[in-house]
Amino acid sequence: MNEAVISPTIQDNGSSDISRMDEKAGSSDTTTYAAAREPVTKLEPQSGKAAKAPRSVMIGHLSAPLAHFTDGDEGNPRNWAPKKKMAIAVFVIVAGFVATLGTPIYIAAVPNIAADFHVSTTLAILPISLYAYGLGVGALIASAASEIFGRVIVYKVTLPLSLIFTIVGGAAHNYSTLAAARFLAGTLAGPCVSLGGGVMNDLWNLSLDKTGTTFGLLYALGVMYATQTGPMISGSLLTYHSWRWTFWLSAILMGSLSVVAFLVPETHAPEILRSRAKRENLPVMKRGDSWEVFLASIGRPLHMIIVEPFVLPNGLVLAVTQSVVFAYYVIYAILFEQVYHFSQYQAGLTFAPLLIGGLIAVPVMGLFDRLTYQTARAEAIRSGTEVQPEKRLYPAMLSVILFPISLFWLAWSGRSSVHWIVPALSGVLFGLAYVLNILSISIYNNDVYAKHYGASVLAATTFLRFSISSSFPLFTPQMVHSLGFAWATSLLAFITTAMIPIPWVFFQWGPVLRSKSRYLQN
Repeated sequence: MNEAVISPTIQDNGSSDISRMDEKAGSSDTTTYAAAREPVTKLEPQSGKAAKAPRSVMIGHLSAPLAHFTDGDEGNPRNWAPKKKMAIAVFVIVAGFVATLGTPIYIAAVPNIAADFHVSTTLAILPISLYAYGLGVGALIASAASEIFGRVIVYKVTLPLSLIFTIVGGAAHNYSTLAAARFLAGTLAGPCVSLGGGVMNDLWNLSLDKTGTTFGLLYALGVMYATQTGPMISGSLLTYHSWRWTFWLSAILMGSLSVVAFLVPETHAPEILRSRAKRENLPVMKRGDSWEVFLASIGRPLHMIIVEPFVLPNGLVLAVTQSVVFAYYVIYAILFEQVYHFSQYQAGLTFAPLLIGGLIAVPVMGLFDRLTYQTARAEAIRSGTEVQPEKRLYPAMLSVILFPISLFWLAWSGRSSVHWIVPALSGVLFGLAYVLNILSISIYNNDVYAKHYGASVLAATTFLRFSISSSFPLFTPQMVHSLGFAWATSLLAFITTAMIPIPWVFFQWGPVLRSKSRYLQN
């Protein structure tokens, strides 16, 4: 028997999870491929005797089970040299940071753009929202495209195009061109905030490999820290340069990444095996109806937002959290420039406490993991059971309490009679809560859905985060003007207060809700 027949279902043997888009409505996102450490036993149809065959890859309708990874196969991304994998991970982390940085780096340019193009403050702020909304749309589309064509080709196509529209925005001489270029640049940068998790999973088993876990954490932190460092960079640039330099700096960074993208090898196993089959002159099954697969890949995350008990509530918590950060772009400018008479550069530096709080969150997350999840995991190993994913929610349960505290602190200490350091320090508490919340809920979602639908849940929550938060900079100035700084900021605090029960409800009734999930039942 030259090659065993490969069954459509491949057992998870601690190997890499590769997202797959199935034509069937209730199918999963993922199929598992393995560098076979042990042979698979099959029965020869003629004799009924057991025959040994290496594990192969079955990629649904997207490929044929003719090329496969063998034990120690150098083509398997998980067997690549550590330095090679770390270099790819650094590229992914920097790409996520640069793509997200495109939103806040524009902040300090708002007054100059309003003056140069003779538009209102609201219209001058609109390109911030357009770019952020584009990130959400681009992330949704890229997740689907990467499952059909691979990860690297998406980077190679979208990064240069995002660079082009960034340059168009920087060179714009009318407002319409500026706004359109920002939206297109954001949409084409969107893959950088959604593909990183897939690339990390291609390279490492994130649940077992500490190196992979570390780089996965750095990727998530890079995206979050970009939202906080952006205003500081923006204020620094406009101290000595025109507003167009907020675009030129983004273009320089994006251009560098575009060059590096052509040096990065493909990490998506189905695409690697498809290329191998072509090189070895093996028959290669076509990708099938790619358009149907693409539409299904986009439709599933949107459907999960509607029907899944976890996706919409958790997505709303993440969206509100990021929305407050985006509202800070306007609130901080009003408070520190108008009340405390800071320059744009000085106002940008007031985001430093948020960054400090985010840095403090990293060891706090480690402490929670050690005292709660690892303890539960050790007990589960001893008893032969599984760890409930709700054990991941302790940091989120703390963060939702810290959010309103930090916002009320900012709201009622931000006045000329109180030293500026007092409202600024509220950012440490908010930055701590922000990182704890996003990391904890993202890990929880991954634990609940990763086996089958992790890619779709990530796409759904990313789309919710950016599509909702992108609107906040637009109405925040009017809200502050109508309600006053204290009550406008307090309103944000009341909104975050309404979110407090969500992680607590999931902690208490998560197993019951999982039993009612349509997708998990399938």
